Amino acid sequence: MGHRMAVPLLIRVAIGAALAIIQPTATPQAQAAGTLIWGMPSETDTMDPHATGGWTTYQITYQIFEGLAKEDLTKGDVPTPPLVPGLAASWEISPDGLQYTFKLRPGVTFHDGTPFDAAAVKFNFERFWDKSSPNYYPKAASFVVAYAKWIKGMEVLDPMTVRVILTAPNYEWLRQGLQSYGQPLMVSPAAVKAYGNEGIALHPIGTGPFRFVERQQGVRTVLERNPDYWGRKAQLDRVIFRPLQDPATRVNALSNGEVQMISTPPWDEIQGLVDDGFKLSTNPNVPYINYLYLNMKQDVFKDVRVRRAVNMAIDREGIAREIYRKTGRPEFGLLSPGTDAYDPGFRSYKYDPDAAKKLFAEAGYPNGFKVVFEIPQVGTGELVESWIQRDLKKVGIDVELRKFEWVTYMGRWAGGMGQDIGMNEIGWGMSTPAWINIVARCDTMAPDGQNSGYYCNKEVDALLSQALTTRDPAAAKALYQKANRIIMDDAAYVPIVDDLQPIMLSPKVHGFVNPPEDWFDLSTVSVD
Repeated sequence: MGHRMAVPLLIRVAIGAALAIIQPTATPQAQAAGTLIWGMPSETDTMDPHATGGWTTYQITYQIFEGLAKEDLTKGDVPTPPLVPGLAASWEISPDGLQYTFKLRPGVTFHDGTPFDAAAVKFNFERFWDKSSPNYYPKAASFVVAYAKWIKGMEVLDPMTVRVILTAPNYEWLRQGLQSYGQPLMVSPAAVKAYGNEGIALHPIGTGPFRFVERQQGVRTVLERNPDYWGRKAQLDRVIFRPLQDPATRVNALSNGEVQMISTPPWDEIQGLVDDGFKLSTNPNVPYINYLYLNMKQDVFKDVRVRRAVNMAIDREGIAREIYRKTGRPEFGLLSPGTDAYDPGFRSYKYDPDAAKKLFAEAGYPNGFKVVFEIPQVGTGELVESWIQRDLKKVGIDVELRKFEWVTYMGRWAGGMGQDIGMNEIGWGMSTPAWINIVARCDTMAPDGQNSGYYCNKEVDALLSQALTTRDPAAAKALYQKANRIIMDDAAYVPIVDDLQPIMLSPKVHGFVNPPEDWFDLSTVSVD
């Protein structure tokens, strides 16, 4: 979730020597400080990690909050981020895969000075999992469901040891909790009690390398270095996140020195920025796919011939070639780069508008039909969305684009499409192939999950369940790939492109790492 906003694929490895690409490795500067101002393509959601979704928000909350385990994002040149200890110094998994025993890290305090211990872990788990607890928060449970639904029980063994019992083995469970849609990160129990479940979003208090200072909605969010951090202390004095939705505004802010970093730069501005001395950072393994959901509750999309025709009608290669100038990569399935199950050679539907027309006619729509396509009003995504609209018009589908502000759109997307909506879109993926469980299972249909188009195939569910309980990575990979083939044979989704996570940086910025994730560890960064 992570949920990357639906923006065009902006930069690819094929750029090669044409641009000065930063190698994704950390180069910490001794005793460096400074303030990093980041121009972001949208405003973020609430700062409560248990009750929020989207990679844009996680780019901020990741700096403030931590989980028992964490992904090491200081390494950019790896296919998947290594899983390392976080607030748990170590853990053991029982031979049957059902019990996780965590030894907590001693001497850690929350930003409000209260201790992190087993009691704090218990409070947090009760908040997003235990319906019988007075600490239970239904909104948090709805976001953390992909992680929490596996929990059968949780117990405190001693002041610094906790055990979590799962309902069934799930060898992706720890990594699933470190993704972008509702994270089981540790929030200060004292802060929740003081400010309430809704109020904690305005007073986000965790244990991370940065602590919250202020937020002015639509203007900026400010963090400062946590001087009492248990691990490697951040080098920056402050980080300021500025929502700058208009791409040209972001570019101008970088050029004028108002910000030192921007994400989702317009593809046609990258070369000029590099020529002006700005640095481009990318990563080829970011687990992201931009794709469409088709509403399986609409009569027209109940017919698999229609869904297959839509997949055939969209020229993915053309989008990559013409919009991204060969810097984009078309996608044909739901398994994303950055996971060990990704198959770059997999192909589902080639571009064939004539075959699409024949399928529409066979399905009873020789003159086409009308469809509403909901999209977020953010970034430069309208280039791709307009292309899709034109391609579908060529085969007889009259597409009405309905745009919404990003946070509003996220709410509509997560709630599931209404009967009048035929398609919506999202850019998402995770560093675990188990991500498909979140978007493509019968039991994750919105609003109880993020299956916004209501796809359901019991055979797919069985394969995905089997993959989660399989210790052998090669066997699990084969199961995920088989499930992906069935999903695409059902044409339940329309994959479009993936992304290399282009970031433009001022030459004053040092130590930035672009990892195979949609968020970053800013503790390695310094600014002259």
